[in-house]
Amino acid sequence: MKKRLLGVLLSTVMTAAMLTGCSSGSSEAPAAPAEAAEEEGTETGSESTGGQKTFYYVAPGLGQPYSIDMIKGLQYAAEKYNVKIIAQGANDWDSDTACAALEQVIPNNPDGIITAAWDAAMNPGILKAQEAGIPIIVVEAESGEFGDLYIGLDNVDAGRETAQELIKAAGNSGKLLVIGNWGSTNIDQKYEGLKEVLADTDWEIVGDQDGECDAATSLQAAKDLLSANPDVDAFVGLDSACGGGIAGAMEELGMEPGSITVICADREDAMLDYIQDGYIHASLTNRTAAMTDMAVALLVNATDYGFLDVPVSSDNEASAISVWPLTIYTGNVVITKDNVENFYHDALGEYGADNYEG
Repeated sequence: MKKRLLGVLLSTVMTAAMLTGCSSGSSEAPAAPAEAAEEEGTETGSESTGGQKTFYYVAPGLGQPYSIDMIKGLQYAAEKYNVKIIAQGANDWDSDTACAALEQVIPNNPDGIITAAWDAAMNPGILKAQEAGIPIIVVEAESGEFGDLYIGLDNVDAGRETAQELIKAAGNSGKLLVIGNWGSTNIDQKYEGLKEVLADTDWEIVGDQDGECDAATSLQAAKDLLSANPDVDAFVGLDSACGGGIAGAMEELGMEPGSITVICADREDAMLDYIQDGYIHASLTNRTAAMTDMAVALLVNATDYGFLDVPVSSDNEASAISVWPLTIYTGNVVITKDNVENFYHDALGEYGADNYEG
């Protein structure tokens, strides 16, 4: 969505047509949720756990640095609300594997599911959960209006904010390089917003490459772009691996900190070091842990406290009213040298050891 929302939009969720199913040739076999639950001596669902709710987080990227913040929010929420949260999916960015895991979770009839849809591969499983009557919330990235609710950035607007941060730091003109994880819905949307704002300036994008949200690939992409464009004025990285890649490339090429303006997205500890060292001017990051915590809070309210029975009308079902908000936009925060010390993961504490399984 291109218009930035400052609050929660209340509307009927329109379910899109079902897309193609999961690929059977995925590279990483998902763990069987039922077997994982049996190893813990429990089954999923509130009735079999003595009243404790069981929610699943099913998504790609579970083992990636970017997901640390999402998982931190889930662990915090599991402890705070005394619910069981089980993480399933793919350690890498393989959405087909994660979608297969999602479809395995649905027959367990959990109390709710949280997922992320970096591409359309997740949509069939999301729709199947909805058809099974399982509340499902999409966080971080969405590919169409699937799920009961989306919580995360307005990613087009996040791209606009990135452009505005660049202009604030480096003015209205110059030569710009960009790397990002092309094909990921949220990154493509950020690039759209960035270009929209820069179209009204004298900034020229002279090169872009796919960093695949991978540290080594981003480093090489940044080196290639910087070597081919020695007179560049600024560099923007639109996913969590880009910051370390851009700054690492500058280091390897003998470029001084601050010699070009670098604006990035998200947070990884390696990238935070480069903010401290002056290679990166700023990074815009989602309120990521709050996003997943909020998803759990809404599932708890929906399943324990009658949130979905709120009398918007005398008969919500007959009136075709879904009480779920359509969208909650969380907004970015800006990390700079002034506040970077507060964002290192080691300083955030440990949560949910007994209630989180992943």
